[in-house]
Amino acid sequence: MKSGVVLIAHGSRREEANAEIRTLARQVQEADRFGLYEVAFMQFGSPDLKEAVARLAAQEVERIVVMPLFLITGNHVTQDIPAELEDLKPQYPGLELVMARHFAAHPALVQIIQDRIGEAFIEGEATRA
Repeated sequence: MKSGVVLIAHGSRREEANAEIRTLARQVQEADRFGLYEVAFMQFGSPDLKEAVARLAAQEVERIVVMPLFLITGNHVTQDIPAELEDLKPQYPGLELVMARHFAAHPALVQIIQDRIGEAFIEGEATRA
């Protein structure tokens, strides 16, 4: 089954923040060279979810997984994204739209948090020296 992925983030008025999401998406794409990926933003960025789904649908995918790049359970995760997916289903009757879980308390986040704290201690020592 040909599949695609939409990595969806909140979006920001600051283009540098949106660029970080695009960089992350590019890194994910590079890790999965044969996968089909699109980035989307809920607000303040382009493309939106509807546009990203259309781009993948044009590539004749049969399934799209929407991966929310959100840390916590908020309105976008619990209401907005699921509602948008429901609204899109009639436009793409042969397309399976699936939403992945957001990051929440994923065990890998513990290591990332510890890494970032360790970096701050090391950088703090270098700054004080």
